[in-house]
Amino acid sequence: MNVCRNFLLLARFIYRKTTKFSAMADVSGRIPHFKFGLIADVQYADSENGFNFSRTSERFYRKSLTLLKEAVQHWKQAKVDCVLQLGDIIDGKCRPEKQSEKCLQRVLNQFNELQGNVYHVWGNHELYNFERKVLLTSDLAPSPGCSSPPDSAYYSVVLHPKLLLVALDCYEVSLLGVDNSYKYYDQAWKTLGAINKNDTWNSPEGLVGMDTRFVKYNGGCSTRQVQWLDQELAEARRKKQNVIVIGHLPVLESSAHAANLLWNFDDVLQVLSSHEDSVLCYCSGHDHDGGYAQDSAGIHHITFAGVIEAIDNNPFGTAHLYDSQLMLYGNGNVPDICMDLKYPIGSGDS
Repeated sequence: MNVCRNFLLLARFIYRKTTKFSAMADVSGRIPHFKFGLIADVQYADSENGFNFSRTSERFYRKSLTLLKEAVQHWKQAKVDCVLQLGDIIDGKCRPEKQSEKCLQRVLNQFNELQGNVYHVWGNHELYNFERKVLLTSDLAPSPGCSSPPDSAYYSVVLHPKLLLVALDCYEVSLLGVDNSYKYYDQAWKTLGAINKNDTWNSPEGLVGMDTRFVKYNGGCSTRQVQWLDQELAEARRKKQNVIVIGHLPVLESSAHAANLLWNFDDVLQVLSSHEDSVLCYCSGHDHDGGYAQDSAGIHHITFAGVIEAIDNNPFGTAHLYDSQLMLYGNGNVPDICMDLKYPIGSGDS
């Protein structure tokens, strides 16, 4: 672990002194096997600045596109192989203004500047703008080459022979973007109604502690999806693959506010913990303040701060896969994190 910390300190020093990732690689004496970017909650809208539901945080709708452009330029220079977009790509304000398709295309045009794939997960704002059945046929659906059950938004894809990406659909059990014919509609209705007694289910008024997560702008994973996750991680262990899991909603309270957690975070957390020998991290968005913690199994939980509430502090990350470590280099208030691989790629790198 000390080797990992020393490597990070040295690479971080060089990173702060230059915008060229090649310089950082030269210092370590190793070239990354794979590089990818991460970003959350762009929430672009062609609108004047506004506020969140509780009017406690200002949101900069047009500025978010400028910050995304900066992130894309950074990733182009870094020559990343792909980007992980952690949900809420545009804001719900777009739909009443009838600009959902237009705003989405503006954001996608920025990502299209990159050479590699962009892997998406859905947040509540995707479902404010589009029906679920529309999203399943859109550019935000699982990309070709991904492994996904039929009519599902969760998937897995091999980024590198030693690195598997597993993406969750945190709104599979939800009232957003669906009508009462949706197969999990009744389950979502009962889940909320059992705990949230407010007239407006987006309000957490009267809820305390962990119960504050039972609001309409959150959601859950089905039992089927949790079982699929367990199977994917078991297969990764068999193949000796390191795993990154992503989803829009956090699953660990110490990495985010309780009000932003997945409804059944405990189910997902239990599966992740049971595969601690292969899972490196869980990356999410949704909580615009961001956060970071390790759980009792040593898995890193990284909640990326929301671009929508940033002005000059542009929060995004760039990860490098080395022989023995996955290094996350954070921009803005995203932390730098060194993760030791469970299954090293080769010897050396220390």
